[in-house]
Amino acid sequence: MLSATYKADGAVDKDGRRFGIYVAFIPWVLFTLITQHDTLKAAAVVALLGAGAIALPALLAGRPKLLELGAVAAFVGFTVVAFTADASTAAWVARYARAIAAGLLALIAFASLLFTPFTEQYARDSVPRHLWSSPRFTAVNRQLTLMWAFVFTAMIPAHIIAGAVDTRRANTIFNWVIPIVLVMWAAKRTAAMSDGEHAEVAR
Repeated sequence: MLSATYKADGAVDKDGRRFGIYVAFIPWVLFTLITQHDTLKAAAVVALLGAGAIALPALLAGRPKLLELGAVAAFVGFTVVAFTADASTAAWVARYARAIAAGLLALIAFASLLFTPFTEQYARDSVPRHLWSSPRFTAVNRQLTLMWAFVFTAMIPAHIIAGAVDTRRANTIFNWVIPIVLVMWAAKRTAAMSDGEHAEVAR
C-alpha cells in the first residue's frame, strides 16, 4: 500500500500508519540498490520518481510529510549532481552515495525535532486529533524520531567504510548487514512503542 486512505477525521487504521512510515523509505532503498548495480543518473531519477509518487497523496490531501518532501528535495539534488557534475565528482558521489543519503535522512530526522517529529506526522493518521497535543503522544514521537535519527547517523560511518574499502565483503557487511540490523531493531522498537501508545489511547 503506497498511501493511506485519509478519513474525514484524519485517522486511518493502525497498520496503515505503521506501513506508511516504511513506504517513505522506499526511494532511499531504491537509490541504494540501483547505485550498486547501475549509474548514479539511473539511481537518482528512479528514486526521485518514487519519492514524488509517495509524497503526492499526502500533499494532495493537505497533509504533507516532512520525510517524504525531504526525499523529493534530496533526490532532486542527487539528480542535478548526476547530470551536471564532471565524471570524477559523479564517481565520488556514487561511491559514497549511501553515506550521503544516510546523512540526509539523519538531517531530516533531527531537523523535524525543531518542528513536528517526523514519526508524529504518521502517528496522527491513526490517533484522534484531540490527543495530538497530549504530553504522552508528543513524548513518544520525540523518542521515536530521535531513535531513528541516531540509527541513520550510525549508518554513515558504515557506508563510508564500505566506500573506502570497496570490496565485496565490505559492501555486504557495511552497506547491507549493519544497516539492515539497525533498521530492523528500530522497526521493532517503533512497533513496541506504537502498540503501547495505542494501548494508552484505548484506556
